[in-house]
Amino acid sequence: MEWFERASLAGDDVAAFNLAVILDEGKLVPEDNGKAAKFYRLAAERGNVDAMVNLGLMLENGEGVDKDIPAAREIFRKAANEGDAFAGQKLAELSVSDGFETAMLPKASRIK
Repeated sequence: MEWFERASLAGDDVAAFNLAVILDEGKLVPEDNGKAAKFYRLAAERGNVDAMVNLGLMLENGEGVDKDIPAAREIFRKAANEGDAFAGQKLAELSVSDGFETAMLPKASRIK
Protein backbone atom coordinates (compact mmCIF):
# COMPACT_ATOMS: atom_id res chain seq x y z
CA MET A 1 0.00 0.00 0.00
CA GLU A 2 2.77 2.42 0.94
CA TRP A 3 4.63 1.92 -2.34
CA PHE A 4 1.48 2.25 -4.43
CA GLU A 5 0.67 5.46 -2.59
CA ARG A 6 4.19 6.83 -3.11
CA ALA A 7 4.12 5.96 -6.80
CA SER A 8 0.64 7.41 -7.12
CA LEU A 9 1.63 10.68 -5.53
CA ALA A 10 4.67 10.76 -7.82
CA GLY A 11 2.36 10.73 -10.86
CA ASP A 12 1.89 7.04 -11.69
CA ASP A 13 -1.70 6.51 -12.86
CA VAL A 14 -1.48 2.70 -12.68
CA ALA A 15 -0.34 2.85 -9.05
CA ALA A 16 -3.24 5.17 -8.24
CA PHE A 17 -5.64 2.77 -9.99
CA ASN A 18 -4.22 -0.27 -8.17
CA LEU A 19 -4.43 1.50 -4.83
CA ALA A 20 -8.04 2.43 -5.56
CA VAL A 21 -8.92 -1.17 -6.42
CA ILE A 22 -7.37 -2.45 -3.18
CA LEU A 23 -9.35 0.11 -1.18
CA ASP A 24 -12.52 -0.54 -3.18
CA GLU A 25 -12.45 -4.34 -2.82
CA GLY A 26 -11.55 -4.42 0.87
CA LYS A 27 -9.81 -7.80 0.66
CA LEU A 28 -6.26 -6.81 1.64
CA VAL A 29 -7.21 -3.80 3.76
CA PRO A 30 -10.51 -2.61 5.19
CA GLU A 31 -12.79 -1.30 2.44
CA ASP A 32 -12.70 2.48 2.12
CA ASN A 33 -14.81 3.63 -0.83
CA GLY A 34 -14.22 7.31 -0.12
CA LYS A 35 -10.44 6.90 -0.47
CA ALA A 36 -10.91 4.54 -3.39
CA ALA A 37 -12.92 7.19 -5.24
CA LYS A 38 -10.18 9.77 -4.62
CA PHE A 39 -7.51 7.51 -6.10
CA TYR A 40 -9.76 6.49 -9.02
CA ARG A 41 -10.29 10.20 -9.70
CA LEU A 42 -6.55 10.86 -9.55
CA ALA A 43 -5.84 8.01 -11.97
CA ALA A 44 -8.72 9.07 -14.24
CA GLU A 45 -7.43 12.64 -14.39
CA ARG A 46 -4.13 11.16 -15.56
CA GLY A 47 -5.93 9.33 -18.38
CA ASN A 48 -6.39 5.85 -16.90
CA VAL A 49 -9.48 4.49 -18.67
CA ASP A 50 -10.12 1.68 -16.18
CA ALA A 51 -10.15 4.25 -13.38
CA MET A 52 -12.62 6.34 -15.38
CA VAL A 53 -14.97 3.37 -15.63
CA ASN A 54 -14.73 2.48 -11.95
CA LEU A 55 -15.18 6.09 -10.89
CA GLY A 56 -18.19 6.33 -13.19
CA LEU A 57 -19.72 3.30 -11.48
CA MET A 58 -19.12 4.86 -8.06
CA LEU A 59 -20.72 8.12 -9.19
CA GLU A 60 -23.66 6.27 -10.71
CA ASN A 61 -24.34 4.31 -7.52
CA GLY A 62 -23.28 6.82 -4.88
CA GLU A 63 -20.57 4.49 -3.61
CA GLY A 64 -17.91 6.43 -1.69
CA VAL A 65 -19.14 9.67 -3.28
CA ASP A 66 -22.43 11.45 -3.66
CA LYS A 67 -24.57 9.98 -6.42
CA ASP A 68 -24.08 12.17 -9.48
CA ILE A 69 -25.53 10.83 -12.73
CA PRO A 70 -24.40 13.79 -14.90
CA ALA A 71 -20.82 13.37 -13.63
CA ALA A 72 -21.02 9.59 -14.19
CA ARG A 73 -22.28 10.18 -17.72
CA GLU A 74 -19.40 12.58 -18.42
CA ILE A 75 -16.70 10.23 -17.12
CA PHE A 76 -18.22 7.32 -19.06
CA ARG A 77 -18.19 9.55 -22.15
CA LYS A 78 -14.45 10.20 -21.68
CA ALA A 79 -13.73 6.49 -21.30
CA ALA A 80 -15.90 5.63 -24.30
CA ASN A 81 -14.04 8.22 -26.36
CA GLU A 82 -10.87 6.32 -25.45
CA GLY A 83 -12.42 3.15 -26.91
CA ASP A 84 -13.83 1.45 -23.81
CA ALA A 85 -16.89 -0.52 -24.94
CA PHE A 86 -18.31 -1.02 -21.43
CA ALA A 87 -18.17 2.74 -20.84
CA GLY A 88 -20.04 3.23 -24.10
CA GLN A 89 -22.77 0.85 -22.88
CA LYS A 90 -23.01 2.64 -19.53
CA LEU A 91 -23.20 6.00 -21.28
CA ALA A 92 -26.04 4.74 -23.45
CA GLU A 93 -27.88 3.29 -20.44
CA LEU A 94 -27.60 6.49 -18.44
CA SER A 95 -28.55 8.63 -21.39
CA VAL A 96 -31.67 6.61 -22.18
CA SER A 97 -32.72 6.13 -18.56
CA ASP A 98 -32.96 9.85 -17.87
CA GLY A 99 -34.11 10.98 -21.32
CA PHE A 100 -30.86 12.84 -21.95
CA GLU A 101 -30.39 11.66 -25.53
CA THR A 102 -34.05 12.16 -26.40
CA ALA A 103 -33.91 15.72 -25.15
CA MET A 104 -30.89 16.36 -27.36
CA LEU A 105 -32.47 15.09 -30.59
CA PRO A 106 -34.55 17.29 -32.88
CA LYS A 107 -38.24 16.70 -32.25
CA ALA A 108 -38.78 14.99 -35.60
CA SER A 109 -36.02 12.44 -34.80
CA ARG A 110 -37.42 11.28 -31.48
CA ILE A 111 -38.64 7.73 -31.25
CA LYS A 112 -42.29 7.48 -30.30
